[in-house]
Amino acid sequence: MPAAAAIARYLEGLREPEDEALRAARARAEEADLAPMGPEVGAALRWFARLIGARQMVEVGSGGGASGLWLLGGADPRATLTSIEPDPEVRQLALRAYADAGVADRVRSIEGTATTVLPRLADGGYDLILLDADPAEYPDLREHVVRMLRPGGLLLVDDPLAGGRVADEASEDPAVLGLRRFHAELAEEPSLRPHVAPGSTALLAAVREPGRASEHPTARASGAR
Repeated sequence: MPAAAAIARYLEGLREPEDEALRAARARAEEADLAPMGPEVGAALRWFARLIGARQMVEVGSGGGASGLWLLGGADPRATLTSIEPDPEVRQLALRAYADAGVADRVRSIEGTATTVLPRLADGGYDLILLDADPAEYPDLREHVVRMLRPGGLLLVDDPLAGGRVADEASEDPAVLGLRRFHAELAEEPSLRPHVAPGSTALLAAVREPGRASEHPTARASGAR
């Protein structure tokens, strides 16, 4: 049986490659001691965006711009991305990445926390939402995600297993506790159908089912897409 490393190398050859703008964005993020999204998950984001022909997208956590470039690379050519980032320095890295890739006019970059920004975004107005931020906050974002996604829209969550630490029942890490609660609430959410793809870097994908309303009360939000 081939070793895991050999399989990883084989799959790398099948994956859609990074372009120069993406490689540069990841390098700058690494220099800033961030944990930029790698090409394995990035290629999956691009595939999902292409699969549904995403036009309106939101990401929570810019990651220095790499994740946004992956999403825009697979989305409809007319697609726009709303990128929410609380750290001004990280946001500046992302803005540089968008400019270098020639997509700055397709990105609305908002400096702020997701808990303050998401309530202002439109109901049912988004094809795809990516969570790539502090998992301790995810349970507070779930109701907004459900409200914002159109029927058939996708929720994507990077590293939903916290590198495998969610399986440690003794962990008191706020990120682990937040993810456990988030997973439990997604499982009870009637309008979402989640699935976690296992692997060295896991990714959660949940589809917003047409015709299924959330049973959880949510506040109506106003604002443009």
